[in-house]
Amino acid sequence: MKRHRKIKTVPPVNISEFQPMWHAWWLAMQPDWRQKDKASWPPSRALPSPNVDWGRLSRVGPNGFFLVMLTLAWWAETVGKSTTPRYAEFEVAIKDVHWVLSEMIEQLPAGQLSAKRPSPDSENDEEMAEKPRPKRCVLTHMA
Repeated sequence: MKRHRKIKTVPPVNISEFQPMWHAWWLAMQPDWRQKDKASWPPSRALPSPNVDWGRLSRVGPNGFFLVMLTLAWWAETVGKSTTPRYAEFEVAIKDVHWVLSEMIEQLPAGQLSAKRPSPDSENDEEMAEKPRPKRCVLTHMA
């Protein structure tokens, strides 16, 4: 993102270098309790308490979880769909990211996960209902 690369263009990825770098980067973003055994992959999924602070992972915007998804897309494009050990490692990473997202969403207080933003003017509800709305999920900042 620093060099303003086009998102649609997958950069050249040397998977033997990318995979360990991605693992280290993903671990660095995890809460301390998931980093205890840095040699273990995937990181621990044993929650220390029902309400965990996901810290750096709860960021939104161009430097937030979007980058995680973008790098997984690069990885997917590089390994392709196969049964090689490289694909198996990619699948483990996908499952771990899915688990983290599921836990983050489960911990959101009611009302913080919304399919759409409320209308600023309730009098225009009928007019707004006629216009197509973009389909997206809005996560408010967790902290």
